[in-house]
Amino acid sequence: MTSPCAKTRLSNRAKMTQLVIVFLIAFALRAGFGIFSTKANAHSSGNEVASLQFDDEQWYWAIGQSYRNGDGMVGEFGHRAERMPLYPWILSWFSSGEEGVSAARWFQYVFGSLAACAVLALAWRISTYAMIAGLIVAVDPTLVGSASLLLGETISVTLLAALWWVALPFRDRQLRSSMRWAAAIALSILVIYAKESTILLVAALFGYLIFARRDRAGVVAAIAAGICIAASLLPWAYRNKQLTGEWIWLTSRGGISLYDGVHSRATGASDLGDIKSAPEVVTLSEAKWNRHFKAKAWQHILDDPARIFALSWTKLARTWSPVLNAADYQSWKVRAIFAGWYVPLYGLVLIGIYACRLKWRTLVGLLLPAICISAMHVFFVGSVRYRLVAMPTLAILAAIGLQSLLSWRKSSAMQIASDELDS
Repeated sequence: MTSPCAKTRLSNRAKMTQLVIVFLIAFALRAGFGIFSTKANAHSSGNEVASLQFDDEQWYWAIGQSYRNGDGMVGEFGHRAERMPLYPWILSWFSSGEEGVSAARWFQYVFGSLAACAVLALAWRISTYAMIAGLIVAVDPTLVGSASLLLGETISVTLLAALWWVALPFRDRQLRSSMRWAAAIALSILVIYAKESTILLVAALFGYLIFARRDRAGVVAAIAAGICIAASLLPWAYRNKQLTGEWIWLTSRGGISLYDGVHSRATGASDLGDIKSAPEVVTLSEAKWNRHFKAKAWQHILDDPARIFALSWTKLARTWSPVLNAADYQSWKVRAIFAGWYVPLYGLVLIGIYACRLKWRTLVGLLLPAICISAMHVFFVGSVRYRLVAMPTLAILAAIGLQSLLSWRKSSAMQIASDELDS
């Protein structure tokens, strides 16, 4: 019986064919859904910008326009370090034309489809059912739907999938490639510059590589990579020092994001209400505003850790819910589609975890994004949106689970046939 964690052996031509197929399916679904879902909004609102559904989309677009106009990435309340700069910079490419929102979405359809290709390429090293892993990412409903939203998730998912494809093979001591290490460093920098929360996943990845390899060359390379990644944030922090008066290494939203998840009326969902514009904070500088909410958040955590622990289960349930949490998506048809996809998928992931139980380095590497996301959202608010970056590696575990399940059924059928012949 073939091991469920065995390497795929294909010719280069066969691999290229699989990549093209997976990309085309992913792109067709993202573009098709995007055209269908955004057309009505654009017509009803009268213009593309007004068709943006969520506040975060509108702010990302406004910051992208500010970036293009040379105003310094001005965001909500006039803050200058509200978001990491990569995604606003990308949006700035499209913000001048009348069809800019549509063009940005088409870019995301293409870029988001590349995540399926990265997963396929990584899965070739891990499973003989690699094509299934790529197809899971290609058709995943939340990944398909989020590609139409002008949020940082689509960019982050693809960059992280590419990072895992490049870096995870370093768990094997025999692999020593300076070019691959350089690519891992570059992708790490890009994904952090796209979304600040991914810094935890990047740090966990390099920590995992040190632990998995446990050889001098690997440790030195991983530490050197960490130093390069940290140094890459220096220009951004210095820029923020010039604009805000203080060193801000990531963004000025960390404090209020943490507060959102732990304040006394927190429910597990985002529920700030008028807190952001409360009288005691409207006159604060950007850095002091961030520190104010961070201090209040930690005060709530330390004052009532039992409440935070109890609330964490609600947040995790929201993050890993098989159906969407938003009130606008609670029709029975939408819930049936999502539950019909994610309940079996989660089941296959569990089977894949069991199948890989003896190959702990592979298993931990594939579970690492899900572990990090779960750990973060013990404190931060929970949402299906935040688990997206973990879905690519879980897709590989699901493919392994499917392979293991089919192998078990085949083995059982052969055993039954053998018993009947013996009788």
